[in-house]
Order: sequence, then structure tokens, then C-alpha cells
Amino acid sequence: MAKKKYYKLTEIFTPSQPANYTFVERSSINKRLKRALNTPGKQLIIYGYSGAGKTTLLTNKLKEEKLDAITTRCMSGMTLSDIVKDAFNQLEVFYVSQKDITKGGKIGGSLSASYFGIKASLSSELNENDKVTAKKAIDLPITPQTLAKFIGESNKCWILEDYHKVRSEDKELLAQIMKVFMDSSVEYPKLKIIAIGAVNTAREVIQYDPEMKNRISEIEVPLMDKNNLQEILSSGESYLNITFPDVVSNKIIAYSSGLPAVTHQLALLVCETNDVTETKRNSRLKLDVKSFDDALDEYLEENSDTFKSIFETATKIVHKRKSENPSEILNAVLISNKENITVHEVKENLKLSDKNYKGNNLKKYLDELTTSDRAEILRYNKDFNSYYFSNPFIKAYCQCALRNNVKTEFNASKLLKEFRETLNKELEIARKTFLEDFNE
Repeated sequence: MAKKKYYKLTEIFTPSQPANYTFVERSSINKRLKRALNTPGKQLIIYGYSGAGKTTLLTNKLKEEKLDAITTRCMSGMTLSDIVKDAFNQLEVFYVSQKDITKGGKIGGSLSASYFGIKASLSSELNENDKVTAKKAIDLPITPQTLAKFIGESNKCWILEDYHKVRSEDKELLAQIMKVFMDSSVEYPKLKIIAIGAVNTAREVIQYDPEMKNRISEIEVPLMDKNNLQEILSSGESYLNITFPDVVSNKIIAYSSGLPAVTHQLALLVCETNDVTETKRNSRLKLDVKSFDDALDEYLEENSDTFKSIFETATKIVHKRKSENPSEILNAVLISNKENITVHEVKENLKLSDKNYKGNNLKKYLDELTTSDRAEILRYNKDFNSYYFSNPFIKAYCQCALRNNVKTEFNASKLLKEFRETLNKELEIARKTFLEDFNE
């Protein structure tokens, strides 16, 4: 990429878009992704926590490998028909519904008698009096084979964003479509489906079709370590001609809890607080240490609805359970006052209010709190067989909400002071723990 002289702040720190200039290479993942992209017939499942950089990683690697793609963003409630129609709409596939051709005129396509192909590849020679009526192929019955053929003819691959939101009854059919895409790769080497989803997404595909086990490349995008997050900030400093004081960069890194999206958001707010909107054109600017607190307050205000949504999603009651409702389990995690907690420790905390509590299904419910259905409010540490809150912000929010018995009505302004005080304690604990983990 040709380097410009000046950059806008929003080009460098991009919390809501794939990172471009501040993209961080993660060698082991990039190597596996490159191999999978260049292996004909190999379908891809890219999974990991929300905000861990899955889309950024894929976007940059596709650009590097000069591969084109169409992207369908899956949303809750979308059916398989909706997903397929979205792909066809992007391809702009048409068929001839009526032809009135005078002598000397001709029209042809490369796919079949009924379909004459993708709009961009349509070849025709018509007299000025010839009349052709074309309709989108979306109106016709679409089979997996037809879908593979059209996407293959376009020389593209198909990306399914937020694959985990696809309805369970449709995931089995999508697994079958993946198999068809694999078979069709003999004719179209670049044809493949790339599904991006939450933790356990790859397991779901294999669960619906065990035959896909050796035909899918499962690529986990883990949380970023301290050095990766520092590299984002260092790149930003270079492009914007600024310097983050060490205390500020350390806080941003620690409070991000391994999520580059949070690093981008906090860095953006710190720059805005220092009136940095583009590359400084004269001497290098060292940002004010005190500006971090103002940026953090802005972050809390801006994300209060997000915290509320996460808490409500995580604690919603589908089936009421004695001593094992989500809010009761989260409270049992909190009262331990530890960063990581085991199933046994959660069970002992629940027994404080229910001496007869058995906890036979507790692990199942704790695991459920790590899924997208419960907003990934907890994470699981497989090395220590323990659980912890996904980030210090939501942990502090839960403490305030549960302490005030807040369920669906969280008054952000009323509880902001208490939230801030609680958060300060949690952020300091998180900072020490995070730095200790990566200094070992």
C-alpha cells in the first residue's frame, strides 16, 4: 500500500471497521489462513470472540491474496432462503424471459439455455430494433448446485458473517451447501464458503455433517496479547505523528482485555480528547496523561446501552431454575472477588444461599454464559479450567446492576458514579492480572 503523507484519525483507529493501516500480522494464524484460502475445495470456519479481529484478519488476507468475495451478513431470524437470495442479489444474475430478435441480432450466455449468466459477463450483439426482456434469477428456483455455479462463474468466494446467528434448522442445509461447493471446486478452484462466527461455530458445522470434518479448515482467532495490542498503538503513533504516554498505552492495553476493537475505540477517544483529528503536521505531539480519564468517561457513556444489552441478554430467563438462574450464577462468580473461578468455587458460593444445592448442571450453565446466546459475558480458560468475565467494563456493570437489583431498567446517569468507582477497582485488578500473565 502506497504510504500517504497525512491520515485522518478515523482511518487509523477503526473500532467499527476492519483495520487497514494498523493491521497486525499474527504469523501462525495468517499462515494457516493463507493455506486454506489457496487450497481448492477447502471450506473455512473462522471463529473467536466478538471484537477479536476475525473480519480484519480475513479482509486483509483476501486483499493480499487478490481474492474477491461477496459477503452476506447473517442476522437473527434470517432463513436459508434469505441468505441465498442475498448472495444472488449481489451477483446480479439475470435470465431471458422474452426475446424479440430481428434478423442479424444474437444474444448468448455461458451457463445454460435458461440462464445467460452474470450481468458483468453478459455478451450480446443486438440490432437497435431487437427487444430482450430480462429478469433477475432470484425469481427462479435455486439449488445448491446452481448457487455454486453462479458464484463460481463470478470467480468469487462467499463470506457468511455472523454464521452463528443462522437458525439451527438451516445450519444442516448450509453444511450440505458447503459439500456442494467443495465438489464444484474442481471446475471453480477459487470457489469456497468462508463462515465467520462466534466460539464453537466450527463444532456446529461438523455436528450437522460429520463428513465435513476433514474438509473444513477451522481457524480460531484468539484474543490479542500485550505485544499485538501495543503494535496497534505504535502504528497509530507513527501514522498520526503522536506519542501515547506509557501510562496511557498500558491502561488502554490492559482495559482492552485482549480485544483489538476496544483498543481502537479507547485510542480513538484519547486522540479526540487531545484534539487530534489527523496527522500532526509539525512536531510530534505527546498526548496528555490526564486525557485518558476523560476518554474513559466518554467510553462508558457511549457504551452504556451496550453494557445494558449484554447484561440483559446474559440474564434473561427462558426457564426459571432454582438457584441456577443466570443472575444468580453471575452473582456467585462476583462474590468470590477473584479474576478466575472454578465450577467448584461457584457451586460453594451458591450453597451459601441454598444449603441443599447440588450443582449437577452448573458447568452446563456456566458454559452457556460463554456463548453468543448469552452475549459472551464469561470466558473459559481451558488451561486452568476456570471462568472469568469477558472484560472489566461488563464485570463492573454487573456488580452495579446486581447490587442495585437492576434488571431491565438501568439508569446510567444515576449509577454512573458508582459504576465508575467500581470500574476503577476492576480495571486496576485487570491491569495487574493482564500484565502478569504476559510477563511470565
